[in-house]
Amino acid sequence: MCQMEHPIQKLILESDIRGWHRLTSAEQAALTAAGYPRNWHPGEIIALQGDQTTSMFVILSGRVKISATNYRGDHAPLATRGPAEIVGELAPITGLPRTATIQAMSLVHALVIPRDRLLAVLRTLPRIAEELLRTAAIRLQQSDRLRLESGGPDFTHRLAAILLELTHQAPETADQVTVDLHITQTELAALARVSRSTLIRGLDSLRRLSAIRTARHHITLLDPALLRSLASGTPPNLQPPS
Repeated sequence: MCQMEHPIQKLILESDIRGWHRLTSAEQAALTAAGYPRNWHPGEIIALQGDQTTSMFVILSGRVKISATNYRGDHAPLATRGPAEIVGELAPITGLPRTATIQAMSLVHALVIPRDRLLAVLRTLPRIAEELLRTAAIRLQQSDRLRLESGGPDFTHRLAAILLELTHQAPETADQVTVDLHITQTELAALARVSRSTLIRGLDSLRRLSAIRTARHHITLLDPALLRSLASGTPPNLQPPS
């Protein structure tokens, strides 16, 4: 009997086709004509939480970090996005203030589509709106599932799920490729809702399994397949290297 695919693995696979790539060439051309290219350097803010909506962004190269601050002032990363990802798409449509900050993690080259031009394109080509809704729904399902999985009693498993959540839409999450998160331990502890000492112990466990490598402001995911297994609560029969 074949083993049923775990929900985490299924949701990650569903995001393998980037939102921009799901659009037809005519739809891409319409959005490109409505927008303009712009670059951001590492650390620069692309869009700020609480700002009034202005534009949608298509990441052409580079990586961005999505983060948010709650009413208590706790700040935590929510996700990272890479090439061919569409970000900031809901705020221009709803007309409400942005719910998260988008920050460049590396040199970012993006297509900026102002709100009025975006809405005009959506009225002409409504299928684009369907794809934007599909992207938002996939991300919501992924976040809900991974938060559920990260609520287990074993913090190593929870931490693996959280790291996957930060990268679950990254094209680089193939098993043979490393994914580098530009994130501090303070940010990660806030997201995991644990003390820094607890976080350090969890990171050490993942390091000993050769699942990650850590450096200042960087966590490199060396083995996403192992992390997915840990997040699902069914780690493989591996012993940490002596």
